[in-house]
Amino acid sequence: MATFTPKTLASVQAPSTKGDLLAPAATHIYQVHSIEIHNTNTTTENVILYHHDGTNERIIFNADLVANETVWIQYPGPGKPLDGDDSAKITGVTDTASKVNVLFHGSDRV
Repeated sequence: MATFTPKTLASVQAPSTKGDLLAPAATHIYQVHSIEIHNTNTTTENVILYHHDGTNERIIFNADLVANETVWIQYPGPGKPLDGDDSAKITGVTDTASKVNVLFHGSDRV
């Protein structure tokens, strides 16, 4: 029987060229309950997050965050599933590398 372990799934800084932010390993399924995004820069940063299902990539968040702004994205119920066996992941990009912190909170099912 599979078990879900609540945890911070990842704590990363968004890159200035699109890259992986959260990608579960094969045999893992992440249930993302919330995403915390914080702009540490002294200027506004455009932040774009994408959900990649292994084949298609779609924008799930696109906003300009002013200096020191924090945004929370909440997924109700069981959360947003990311299946490592399907190569599902969340990618992202911002204007200036290492200025936007992104934390993913949820559960890991092994």
